[in-house]
Amino acid sequence: MIELEIGILIAVISAIVGPILVERYKKYLNKDSELVKTIKANYVIGDELENLLLSLNADRVWISQFHNGGTFYPTGKSIQKISITYEFVKPKQQGIRDILKNIPVSLFTKSIMELYENGEILLPTYNTKNDYGLRSFAENLGAKSSYIFSLKSLKGEFIGSIGIEWCSRKRELSEDKIDILRNKAVSIGSLLGTTL
Repeated sequence: MIELEIGILIAVISAIVGPILVERYKKYLNKDSELVKTIKANYVIGDELENLLLSLNADRVWISQFHNGGTFYPTGKSIQKISITYEFVKPKQQGIRDILKNIPVSLFTKSIMELYENGEILLPTYNTKNDYGLRSFAENLGAKSSYIFSLKSLKGEFIGSIGIEWCSRKRELSEDKIDILRNKAVSIGSLLGTTL
């Protein structure tokens, strides 16, 4: 009889305490799964960027993302900034991720507005009338050709950009290759917008 009572007592305690413990520690269990999701998403994005670098024989491929970089005094409003968050560079080419950290978006209003409104900036050469305010910056970083596409979340939020650049020479891409880059921007933006 005692064995039956102990069994019932254990069943009751398990039925009450079990769900409480699961709920209490669910946030810790989910953190691990979110970390794994983030690691996997970063791996996929890195793999895509590295493949672009190699398949297009580019010199530099990068992703920039918008973020909050503090607040203005005295209004307390957020300072919107942009930083390079992913970058792959060919050997002996200059990287830009250390240069483009926490940059106020106000320094790139023409190019950011073009990306927001039209989704892309195609500059096979910087010897053009409209370089969207990027020429001097590109010259300082050695870019001779740049193709930049906006990144948007599945909800359509403008979250950043992806850039492919050639420094050793100018490069004019075919419309087919530009379409491939447009599609990559859509898939990468969707992934960034849902996992990071």
